[in-house]
Amino acid sequence: MKSFENMHVLLLKGGNGSEREVSFDTADVCSNAIKQIGHKITEVDISEIDILSLKKINADICFNALHGDYGEDGSIQGLLNLLKIPYTHSGVATSAIAMNKIYFKKIITSATQSSNDPIQFPKTLDLKNNGKFYEVDYGGRFVVKPIKGGSSVGVNIINGGNKIPKKPKLIKESLMAEIFVGCTELTVTVLKDNPLCVTEIRSADENGFYNYNAKYDANGSFHKIPADIPKTIYNKAMSWALRAHQIIGCKGISRTDFRYDAKEKKLYMLELNTQPGMTQTSLSPEQASYCGLGLNDMIKIILDEASYE
Repeated sequence: MKSFENMHVLLLKGGNGSEREVSFDTADVCSNAIKQIGHKITEVDISEIDILSLKKINADICFNALHGDYGEDGSIQGLLNLLKIPYTHSGVATSAIAMNKIYFKKIITSATQSSNDPIQFPKTLDLKNNGKFYEVDYGGRFVVKPIKGGSSVGVNIINGGNKIPKKPKLIKESLMAEIFVGCTELTVTVLKDNPLCVTEIRSADENGFYNYNAKYDANGSFHKIPADIPKTIYNKAMSWALRAHQIIGCKGISRTDFRYDAKEKKLYMLELNTQPGMTQTSLSPEQASYCGLGLNDMIKIILDEASYE
């Protein structure tokens, strides 16, 4: 690889998935930072080129600004491995595990269940398909969501006793259901094996949850840093985020989401994102800033961790 001051960076963005627009927003922010650092950059929307032509760009390194299918499920990572182009964020196996919420949940549970501080998840429910709707054998609130995917696309919170009609955008997706837990949404970014801080997230809609609009609309949500939670829970969230990051082998950066039940004083892990958004409303850059790291500093660290397997 060339010296850090004069690299040619290939930035991948776009794609055809449900998180295409989020990828463009992330790419805009990261592209500006990469240019400010002083690197040459070539931006590519992977849906508009012959993917095998990436090698011809002759880049020193790839910054992966893709989100969702192909971009963070191990697919593009496998191709970059074959092309021997060093890339940012996690590798094939780690990306595939984190993208599948069921696999991630099982692996983390298995890896920590015999420890002094086993990581807890919401209970998985048996989701039944009755042709016209989905239901579970559970009387309280529960969450139905795609097993794969991010940005809260396709997530539905169902009140006890209610059923969710089959929607066209959900029919083709593999779904899972979990008990709805806690009242406080939390998240922790891990940057190069260092958990940054715990953010408490509140949707601008008090009756809503941290959905797609809350994540990406201006003033769609409110972020409190540090989170207003007991110190023991704060430390547990930091510890769990780092442990999950290391157990599945994350590289560079990850962000882990939690729910906290203040009444029961219990913390629950939800999922881990190997490629957190870097938009103007994203959580990871905000957490880095709280810890004294500017966006350019954060991008430098992510670039420095790039490799191929």
